[in-house]
Amino acid sequence: MSAQEIIAQLPKLSAKEREMILSKLVSLDTPFEPSPAMEQAIREGLRSVRERTYSAVELRSRVAEWTAR
Repeated sequence: MSAQEIIAQLPKLSAKEREMILSKLVSLDTPFEPSPAMEQAIREGLRSVRERTYSAVELRSRVAEWTAR
């Protein structure tokens, strides 16, 4: 399954399922405790998928902007 296919399915998941996925994604990288602002930025990014599809480069840039606040 491609990243685009996975992203297209995210809006169909429940909030609890998306939270589970978010937790797993965070745990795949170097262990750290995400700040509330970072978790919120990721949630906003996931919600934005319903509105528009972003490239990986655009998404990284947007997450960086959101977490810099």
